[in-house]
Amino acid sequence: MHILIADFDDTITNKDTIATLAELPYLYKSFSVPWSHFVDTYKQGFDKFPTSERTLPLLRTADKLKGYETINSANYHNIFGPELAYQKSLRPIELNSIGELERQRAFAGIQLTQIQEFAESRTSLLRKGFLEAWKNCSELHILSVNWCQQFIESLLLAAASKASLGPFPAIQTTCNSLCVQEGLLTGQFAKTIVTGYDKADKLGQICRTCQPDSTLWYVGDSETDLLPILYPNVNGVLLLDPHENSQKFWKITNVLGLSTKNLQGYADTPGVDTLRIDCKQKGALYLVKSWKAFTKLLR
Repeated sequence: MHILIADFDDTITNKDTIATLAELPYLYKSFSVPWSHFVDTYKQGFDKFPTSERTLPLLRTADKLKGYETINSANYHNIFGPELAYQKSLRPIELNSIGELERQRAFAGIQLTQIQEFAESRTSLLRKGFLEAWKNCSELHILSVNWCQQFIESLLLAAASKASLGPFPAIQTTCNSLCVQEGLLTGQFAKTIVTGYDKADKLGQICRTCQPDSTLWYVGDSETDLLPILYPNVNGVLLLDPHENSQKFWKITNVLGLSTKNLQGYADTPGVDTLRIDCKQKGALYLVKSWKAFTKLLR
């Protein structure tokens, strides 16, 4: 039984949809504050709030084994303590910009039916091959810093309906969702998932409730996904094609501490779409170029 837990933006979708959601206040209500104001507020947060010191690379070499130190439930928080603290320290920065969106009531009053309509017209945002991967799993959990559960689920359900592939597993979404009251957005945010620390914490909760014979997969594409990708007893997948996004791929693999020399063959060889890296007592770290390649791992 495969349980898929995935990030949304740039993982399930082919671009970050925060900019897509930013269209809502100007499309469905008269909102005069330019979006650039909120972008500037976000950037200013990095000057206002200090972050914990980060210790890189994340994967530590065990000299005696000539490999990576084996990650398990007993040592995860010790090995990644500095990264957990760093990701947690980003929360005030994220809340600073979210607080400004709340103060300006950017999304207040928008109807859920409008969001559903908006999402259903944007199924082209899905990355190729995702629907087949979803279909091949028994559960789908979304863990995302995205702002709207209704947008995520309406988009996915619309895409599934258009594909005519039969029933899909139910979606369970945890994100920094806009709050809803009587069919309208209140303009407030749930603030449930805003950092990589929050994602790792929620993933731990999911792990504790799953059946012992389940195989768990966490799929993500960014630095906020690294703590969940490295979580013990989970197959962690970095879903990035080195040819489509070379700069991002080499930056993140450098943060992880993966050898450029060892990755070059994977990155440069056509037809080599997955690479397994054994760094966990149970489960593994995988580099995967596409959802199609990921689905092959499930068989």
